[in-house]
Amino acid sequence: MVTVVSKEVNVRNGDTKTTASERFPRVVIIIMLAEFCERFSFSGMRAFLTLYLRSKLGYSDEGATEIYHVFSCFVYFFPILGGILADNYLGKFRTILYLMLVYAAGNMLVAVTAIPQLELPKRVCTIVGLFMITVGTGGIKPCVTAFGGDQFILPQQEKQLAMYFSILYFNLCIGSLIAKTVCPILRSEVHCFGDKDCYSLAFGAPGLVVLMSIVIFVSAKSRYVMKRPEGNMVIDFVKCVSLGIKNTIMKGKSDKQSHWLDSTQHKFDKRFIRDVKKTLSIVMLFTVLPVFWALLDQLGSRWTLQATKMDGRLGFITIKPDQLQVFGPICILILIPLFQKYLYPLLGRRNILTNPLHKLTLGGVLAGVAFIASALVEIYIKTTYPELPQTGFSQLRVYNGNPCSMTIRDNMIYTIPSLSHYSNKHIRVKGSENVLMSLGGRCIEARDEVFLLEDNKAISFFVNGNDTKRFGENVDKSKSGLPVVRFLVTNRVTSNLTFYNEKRKEVETNIYPGISAQMEVFMSTYSIRVGDRIIMGDIQLDQGGVYTVVIDKNGEAYQARLIVITEPNSITMALLLPQFLIISIAEVLFAVTGNEFAFKEAPSSMKAVMTAVWLLTEAAGNVLIIIVTRVFVHYQQETQSFIYTGLMFSSIALFHYMSRGYQFHTDDDVTKKECRSNSEVLYHQVKQAEDCLEH
Repeated sequence: MVTVVSKEVNVRNGDTKTTASERFPRVVIIIMLAEFCERFSFSGMRAFLTLYLRSKLGYSDEGATEIYHVFSCFVYFFPILGGILADNYLGKFRTILYLMLVYAAGNMLVAVTAIPQLELPKRVCTIVGLFMITVGTGGIKPCVTAFGGDQFILPQQEKQLAMYFSILYFNLCIGSLIAKTVCPILRSEVHCFGDKDCYSLAFGAPGLVVLMSIVIFVSAKSRYVMKRPEGNMVIDFVKCVSLGIKNTIMKGKSDKQSHWLDSTQHKFDKRFIRDVKKTLSIVMLFTVLPVFWALLDQLGSRWTLQATKMDGRLGFITIKPDQLQVFGPICILILIPLFQKYLYPLLGRRNILTNPLHKLTLGGVLAGVAFIASALVEIYIKTTYPELPQTGFSQLRVYNGNPCSMTIRDNMIYTIPSLSHYSNKHIRVKGSENVLMSLGGRCIEARDEVFLLEDNKAISFFVNGNDTKRFGENVDKSKSGLPVVRFLVTNRVTSNLTFYNEKRKEVETNIYPGISAQMEVFMSTYSIRVGDRIIMGDIQLDQGGVYTVVIDKNGEAYQARLIVITEPNSITMALLLPQFLIISIAEVLFAVTGNEFAFKEAPSSMKAVMTAVWLLTEAAGNVLIIIVTRVFVHYQQETQSFIYTGLMFSSIALFHYMSRGYQFHTDDDVTKKECRSNSEVLYHQVKQAEDCLEH
């Protein structure tokens, strides 16, 4: 093992010599680099996963949310299996290596599937790839930190071990924050394979980073300290509980005063059984905590989808919907030291929040408040939503492509100016029906026109002289949040036109006579050109807007008009910042405190078991989201937010009631273990950082 050499004075001979206790094993730097790469990859692809599922794979909001949380559920479940595999069979090094390969293969499969030209079963391949990623992270997550700890000689290197955990904490923070900032830029600012975004690059770049981490990790194989598998306490815990339940069911309690686990004394020693009893008392408190994770884990799903319906321009910068998640970890990194150094001591002097269970309760309440704020924002955003076709009705739009005004007669007479349109969004229709209307105008022949309309659809007609063309119209905002535009060009336009992006200084698309398809374009300023001649400039297309451009030519003069079908996003994303701040405060109070409570209160032999239970509460929270999404699939988003708030308040009230009689743990061996306390606390801080930065 390569080491940093430090020196001390030899009192007997006056020379200097190296001391093993002061050597910092450089090989752990390799481990930290590998973990940085893995954290970058995982955090980056998770940031935009919901948007990809919705905008590219065609899932509904509910479907994308469901898949995202199934993915998150497995992310928190497989580390338990990974820990068992490492501790009982393969050892930490081989478990990390093998499952890193599975991780990289899954990531690359998703990236290749995202290439639109490949005729792959995109949904199936994406699900398989995501499953491989969850299996991979299950091997890496529980093993990397502990494997790094194995490289130190204890108790001689306690100080170096504490330094390792501190550096690893910083390493995780940087990897996650860089990924959540950079990967959304790769997704949206780069366009590839004919799309206005580049999900294949956004998935592929983290995949390449994982491959790099494998090379880095394996390069130091000969220098690692590798410990043999020694068995897993989680398995022993499950065996003891299972045996106790079996004995109780088969034989019943022989003594009413005895505990049901006492029947396992013939197989397990009394101290171990005592530790299992204490652990179960904590587990009972944790049974109502998954609701908190059900709320917290929606930052990457529902709250990201909510951000796509809002305006990301904040001063001189534009925030992308999936970048908004960075605000949470930044708040947490600021709040944790502020709370620990200032707020908790201040409240402690006033005898407020001195009990960790009270902090958990307050954190749960604040999470519910954050979802009330989210529901109120959603109600406000809905005022800007487009009016979509409803069952039993059809929407009719008639575009006038003539150089003169045109009249249309239904029950009333309407005048449509040149290059403008008429709309009626509430025409009763059963199935498909023909609607007869009269058209007239100075430059067109007066006639009766039959408009074929369909139930629950928006149908449009382009009137160009005596020619009327029918087309379907999508009036909803794009799932990607990009502007959508269509061109209606009369047959009098014979020159080649281009739609020019003024900011990017490039041609966005060519424009031809007739009716174009609706296309997504970048949020930017555009012009319509004939060669270098601008016939219409300063066309501003914003996020979420749906536009139609009508173009005509009268003699040598071109005319063009921009028609806004659906208003662009107009409500600023800044309104989401309060709910992110509230949920961040809740996370510090609940997630960090709860993690610490579980670590400190668990008996020393049950630390691994309690970590497994804590991970399972997070997995159960994601299962709860899936259940609520399925049961309340037809409810509005704000209604679902209020439902989650009700569940949160109910569960935290039950938790507060259950925790009133809890007896805090007093360890008789505290003084004996005092020399280990610093490294244990710092190890736990790394676990807190991982949990906080993944949301």
